[in-house]
Amino acid sequence: MFIHEAIKKAMEKKSFISRKSIDNDYSFRLTRIKPTNSYANCIVYTFEKDGKEISHCKNWNPSAEDLIADDWVWID
Repeated sequence: MFIHEAIKKAMEKKSFISRKSIDNDYSFRLTRIKPTNSYANCIVYTFEKDGKEISHCKNWNPSAEDLIADDWVWID
């Protein structure tokens, strides 16, 4: 799905979005993006494979490739 579709679902469910090309079976850690309407903008979270949060940072800036990609998913 496209980023706007994934964001719409994530906002409804208060969940995360991610790209299949980034989070896959070969990923060492999981990267999740939490879209918000706050001044923190979109918040990037890094998790261990077991779900334990490692870190997070605010103000994610997507690349042009991110914006046109069609491999976005929302994580419930």
